[in-house]
Amino acid sequence: MSFFSSSSFDVFRFRDFAILSLNQLCLIFAILILEITIGYTLYQISKNPLTLGFIALAELCPFILLSFFGGYFADHFNKQTILKWGFSLCCPIPLLFIFLFWCRQQQYIDYSLFLAGIYVLIFFLGILRGIYSPSFNALRAFVVPEKYYSSANTWTAFFWQIGAIVAPMLAGLLLEVCGLYLTLLLSFALYFLGSIVLVFLQNRKFPSIPQQHVVQSLKEAWLFIFEKRIIFWSVLLDLSSVLFGGVLALLTIFAQDIFKTGAQGLGLLRAAPAIGTCLMMLYLIKHPPIFHIWRNMLLAIGGFSICTILFALSRQLWVSVLLLVLMGAFDSISMIIRQTLFQSIPPKNLLGRISALNGILVTSGNQLGALQSSLFTRWLGIIPATLISGCFCLGITLYSFSRTRDLFDYRLNKENQSFSKIRNPACQHNHTVK
Repeated sequence: MSFFSSSSFDVFRFRDFAILSLNQLCLIFAILILEITIGYTLYQISKNPLTLGFIALAELCPFILLSFFGGYFADHFNKQTILKWGFSLCCPIPLLFIFLFWCRQQQYIDYSLFLAGIYVLIFFLGILRGIYSPSFNALRAFVVPEKYYSSANTWTAFFWQIGAIVAPMLAGLLLEVCGLYLTLLLSFALYFLGSIVLVFLQNRKFPSIPQQHVVQSLKEAWLFIFEKRIIFWSVLLDLSSVLFGGVLALLTIFAQDIFKTGAQGLGLLRAAPAIGTCLMMLYLIKHPPIFHIWRNMLLAIGGFSICTILFALSRQLWVSVLLLVLMGAFDSISMIIRQTLFQSIPPKNLLGRISALNGILVTSGNQLGALQSSLFTRWLGIIPATLISGCFCLGITLYSFSRTRDLFDYRLNKENQSFSKIRNPACQHNHTVK
């Protein structure tokens, strides 16, 4: 049976999902090209691992602060309007990076002012992401029917990984061949194109929600996450993988100091996890991991942890690339499960706030993981830092397994996206995940 049968593309019959997918591709390419270009160039200048950690921190702080309000706004105001304005304001940022690098090259500003300017722009980008990300994630649940959620989430993750494969290699190639400025110009063009396609979204009305105080509104979302055990433990597992599996943040150092490769080698290493994710997505499009959903979640995070440990011990480039491919494959399984849980279980009037809190936890985990990895690398060296992180991640997975065996009895129904018990048919319609 072909992975891409006609039913695999049914979700694209919904025009706005196709538009959001195109916008997402533009966003992925723009962000990753910008991220790799800035990180690689700054490390070339400073040779300091903390530079990479501070970049992550500069984006993390405003994202956390603004996502709380972004989720509130996404539930109480027009999601499409928020998304359009938030995304459009990202367009000038690559041009401002070009201006800063040019001023530094011409020695119009000293290094301290130049670095402060870089961090300010990254901080502003974090503000915008905190505003538009909850609206983007919540909007997907309104453009496709519920029975297509798993398929839509798989395609969304698939497109992200397509960009994650091509963008790093493209960024590395452009940096080598065309230089810094043209690479940043491409990021600007992609942001601009992504802003244009959002204009064509169909106007729609969203459920009205009684006005609440912001703190009370967010408290309601937090309580929902803590009360639903499968959501709470999926968040904990995901946090462990991003907080203690932050290999991606160190790939610039691995490329420079361990494997002795340039920007193109970095592009290959950065693309490898996305290749694994893409290959797994081809399988998950036809075979979503929702029957033994919790078993699959634990196996995915456990496999990711073991690959991180082996990556720390590897000294061969091709072995390390293969391990990164496997890490991407395992990560894709947990990603699809988590996204499907977060779209299927909460009521729609909570989707924006739940999406915002999920985004805060995941993104903060990624950025704090990058900071943790850079600090450990500075103190212990890159190999011990990666090894310790992988062991922490595996330990949390084993602890989660010991505490969540009851969740093995549940599956997600493909048709109506509800949860039911699978071991006792008589109980199938009488149990829901709490």
